[in-house]
Amino acid sequence: MNAPKMLNEKKSSERIAAIAIGAVSALLVLFLCFLLWLNMWHFGVKIMGSSMYDTLKDGDYVYAARTFELRRGDIVILSVSDYREEDGLSGDFLVKRLIATEGDSVYCRDGVVYRKDAGTEDYYALAEDYVTGETLDFSEVTVGEGEIFFLGDNRPVSKDSRILGCYRTEDVVGVVPDWAIAIKGFTGWWEGFTSRLTGRSA
Repeated sequence: MNAPKMLNEKKSSERIAAIAIGAVSALLVLFLCFLLWLNMWHFGVKIMGSSMYDTLKDGDYVYAARTFELRRGDIVILSVSDYREEDGLSGDFLVKRLIATEGDSVYCRDGVVYRKDAGTEDYYALAEDYVTGETLDFSEVTVGEGEIFFLGDNRPVSKDSRILGCYRTEDVVGVVPDWAIAIKGFTGWWEGFTSRLTGRSA
């Protein structure tokens, strides 16, 4: 009398195991597809220094998009290979906030940054809730053709367009999307985990 019940329990257990294996396999495939997409269209950047504090802290690891359409307010990755010696820079890249683009004018008064967008007549104050510290006043700068004006979020310590002047738009090699900032804690853990597995430095 007990045999049918035992057979049913065995079949039920097998079904549950099959469903679980299928679900894990599907998740693994999705994760591998995500990694493929991530590595094809993004690259990793380890933050060094405090010029973007506290949006990005020293040691943070974020992903940057390889293809992008520049927008004011973006966090951009700038190649500085052409400026390193002249501007006294170390490293290959700068990570900064894009403040103004070609044709824009920008200045700072009483700690507030004002911008006049290209093709418009009036200045307006930027809502910079990401800024740490006080922005020292600087005179009006009009961004030239094919150039950008950038600042660090940690204004008292950042070496940016106030000192370096405008760089070329083509010097931007990546843009850090909002989602990459939101998951930077996980990204740092993941990069540390994979570097330990592969024996490479994070």
